[in-house]
This record gives sequence, structure tokens and C-alpha cells, in this order.
Amino acid sequence: MAKSNDYLVGLDLGSKRTRCLVALEEDSHLRFISHGSAPSRGWARGVIADQDPVLASVEAAIEEAEHNGGLVIEAAVVGVGGSHVRGNVCHSYLNLSATGAEINSEHVEDLVKAAAQAPLSGDRIAMQVVPLEFTVDQQITVKNPRGMKGRRLDGHAQVVSAAAQAHNNVHAVVNRAGIVVEETVFEAFAAAQAVLEEQERELGVAVADMGSGSIDVVVYLENELRLAMGIAVGGDHFVNDVAEVMRTSRNDAEMLIEQYGCARLDDTPSNVSVEVPGLVDGPPQTYPRRLLNEVLQARAEEVFEMLGKELRRAHLHDRLIGGIVLTGGLAALAGTCDVAEDVLDCSARIGLPPGIEDMPDELDQPGWSVAMGLVLYGQRLRLHRRRRREKAREWLKAIFE
Repeated sequence: MAKSNDYLVGLDLGSKRTRCLVALEEDSHLRFISHGSAPSRGWARGVIADQDPVLASVEAAIEEAEHNGGLVIEAAVVGVGGSHVRGNVCHSYLNLSATGAEINSEHVEDLVKAAAQAPLSGDRIAMQVVPLEFTVDQQITVKNPRGMKGRRLDGHAQVVSAAAQAHNNVHAVVNRAGIVVEETVFEAFAAAQAVLEEQERELGVAVADMGSGSIDVVVYLENELRLAMGIAVGGDHFVNDVAEVMRTSRNDAEMLIEQYGCARLDDTPSNVSVEVPGLVDGPPQTYPRRLLNEVLQARAEEVFEMLGKELRRAHLHDRLIGGIVLTGGLAALAGTCDVAEDVLDCSARIGLPPGIEDMPDELDQPGWSVAMGLVLYGQRLRLHRRRRREKAREWLKAIFE
């Protein structure tokens, strides 16, 4: 029987739902164990505004996962998203020796750690540090310098950082739920672990995790992380637009979007109407379904225009040969891929979490991509730690033999 610390747990804190996914690694393969989810409250503009309702949601999702799997969850890899997250390319260097030394894994790790400690403003925290390229003796630029000889090693890395207060609030809520945070991961980065193929990363591809509070984005090109950022628009804005135009509550607007919504007006019949509940027990009103979808299309176009502006600023707008992959709850809105293709002038597809052994069909939807990506990230994190422990044991054995 597996011990509690053997489980891989991904915890996705969203402003609409909290999702918890548990898996177990067996012979390098993952097997689904359980999952839990709960409605979420206490968020505003993609960050925690009130810890108590968020805590209640986290506890409910974890309790459901524990009950479904007959287990106790002690630790998790936790997602962090929002418009406060951004990536910056940082440089660091390492002097080796005056005569030249062979570069090994420890040198590379020291260099990456130095990049992670590159000057960030006091209100930011580094989450992921992804190496981009290395230069030996300021002459030869390579992807992997291990085994080469030189006197100096330079490196560039993409450092993904978050606003300290927003990050620490997530950390604190999870700790209050009695869960140890193994690591925090940018949610779009986690989603990319779940929905991308290696070939797409090489060709050039964007991943947009379309949540309720924000849309988080990463871009890969030549197998390197070139862009990481959050956009301060999400599913909540779609809901607010519909509620305002159709004079109904946010809950009823959300129901209308789920039942009748489409982000592409051309796909909407002109002779179909929808009944919209009134405000404060007022009588229901009848509106053309095209009005609902006209609102959704306008907001979807705005979202992808904002993303296109960021891609152009980073000189990546014409390099997405692999297109854009849409995931997260909002990606399930019909017509969203069509709008993305029209605005960004590239292919678009829905990103679904990869199927693992025993995973139920109900998780085969874009809303579970981040949770699965967090599990996959946790799997790689533990593999890295095992290799470091094995290397340390070999070093100690060599000393005492």
C-alpha cells in the first residue's frame, strides 16, 4: 500500500473552482487515484481577496479527493496564476578556473540558481527558472555546456515571478488547510506540461489557460520558454458583460453562457430566442440568442487582440507555427478557437489533459489541464530529487571506500 507521501497531488486554486487531482507513480507510469473539486469564492481580479472562503473551498476539494481515494493528502504542487505573473530573461555567470575546467551538472545548477537570485523588486517572488542558453568563455553559445571546458560560463534563463503578496496568500491558504506546498508553479506553465507535444514546443506554440479571473499565457519556440505572462481578463468578464446587457444576475448569466453561449456569432441562428430570468424576482425577459453571442464574441475578440499585442511586443506573433492551444474552463466555450484563429491568424485547438491509467472520463475537459500539469510537474520534481540523492550517496560511498 502506498504511503501518503508517495502520492502526487496537483492543487489548482481557481476563482471559480478549486480542483485537486491525485495520482501514483508506478514503474515510471502514472495511475489515477482520485480527484475532488469545489466551488470557489473569495477572489477578486484573479487574486485572493478573502482567505476564509478560499480556505473552505480548498478544504472541500481536498476532503473529496481524500474520501474518493481512501487516503490522506499531506503535500501538493500548487498552481499560481493571475495578471501579476510575468517572465523576465535574466543573465548570470560563473568563473570556473584560470586554466579551464570541465563543466558539469553542478556548475549548471549553480548558474541557474544565480539567475533565480537575479535582482527582483522586493515585492516579487521567483517561481520557475528555465534555462535558455549558455556561453562558454563568451565565445561558444550552446544549449547544454556539460562536458565542455572553459574558464567562464555565462547563462540566460527565463525567470517566472509572481507578486509576493498574491503568491504568499495562496501559500498561506494551502498551509492553513494542513497541506505542505511542495512547490508553486505558474498555471499556464503547468498546463503546458499537460497539453503540449515536444514538436509543438520546437515549432513555436502558445498556451492560454483561460480561467475565470485571468488568462495565463506561455509561449515556446525552439523548445525554449520565450514568454510567460497573465492578462487581467477572464471568464468573469464574459459573465459580467452578459449580466449587464441582458439585465440579469451573474449566476443566471453564467447559466445562459453554459447552455446557449457561442463566441462566434456566425454560428448562431437568427430566429432563436432565449428566456432570461429577471432581476429581484422580476418577470423573465426574452432576448435573441444572437444578442448573447454578440456579447461573447466581442469580449473574445478583445481578449485575443490583447494577447496578439503582447505577442507582437515580444516579436513572436508570426512565429507560432504550432498555433495556440486553449485550455482552462473558458476554453470550453463554443467558437473560442474560431475567434482565436481569426484574430491571431494561426491555428487553434483545445488542450485536454492526457489520459492516464484509471482516469475517469469526466476529467477529459480543459478545466482539468492545470491540475494534471501540476501532477506531471511534481513527478519530474521528485525524479530530479531522487537523482540528486543518488549522486550524493555515490559521492559519500567514494569517500569512505
